Amino acid sequence: MKTRIKKIVTATLCFTIAFSLVAGSTISAEAKAKKKSKATPKNIVVVLDAGHDTTHLGCHYENFEEGIANLYIAYYCKQELEKYSGVTVYMTRTGFDCPYGANPDSSADCLTARVNYAKSVKADVLVSLHNDYDPDLDKSQNGAKVIIPNPNYRPDICVTGAYLAKSILTQLTTTGLEINDWKLCPNGTGIVTRDSSSGKYPDGSAKDYYALINKSKTAGFPTIIVEHAFCTNESDRVNHLSSPEQYQQLGIADATGIAQYYNLKLK
Repeated sequence: MKTRIKKIVTATLCFTIAFSLVAGSTISAEAKAKKKSKATPKNIVVVLDAGHDTTHLGCHYENFEEGIANLYIAYYCKQELEKYSGVTVYMTRTGFDCPYGANPDSSADCLTARVNYAKSVKADVLVSLHNDYDPDLDKSQNGAKVIIPNPNYRPDICVTGAYLAKSILTQLTTTGLEINDWKLCPNGTGIVTRDSSSGKYPDGSAKDYYALINKSKTAGFPTIIVEHAFCTNESDRVNHLSSPEQYQQLGIADATGIAQYYNLKLK
């Protein structure tokens, strides 16, 4: 019973820390973490995942192809991140085709391979780069959001995801993007979690819905999914998803958010 209560308290604490941070509260833990990172710098390994590919298609709308846009953003993000010292950057794919040879009818194999690749290079974090599509063609849905690990099983990973997500979203808003108030989980922060309806972690708690997140959590490192903009929103599509220059702007914002979270310094 005591163990169960401890888990509940820990999970609650994770949500309190994560979302009070997003609301702008001052968290002493953040200052301590930054102070520690300054005192004991380490090389950070960031794996960038350009979501989808020509085998596992993402969203298509008008003249927008998500898999292509995501790859552009990932390249620009990598290019910008490598201007900093103390970081090593990898990409789960560097071309349009799936590098893992997965069956087009089974994206699960590809997602597992992407997590395994991140694990093989000893990733500190996997950042999956995406863009959004509203299946109901609700044109009011716009802006950026970040899906982070839920507080179950490894609440520390949830907290890392929340801090990193806020840092990236802060930078994305400088491009003119708004924060999305996701209709499936409206909270006004742009930072959301989503539980599986059936999957369970080893401790019996609900798994994260997204395979990249739940598989990497089990492997011991966080994954966050950055949804930059909605291709079904005309303003987002025209102003943020229509040219390489706009993709570069998004990639630089992602990289700056990552660098600021990890307290990286320009070379």
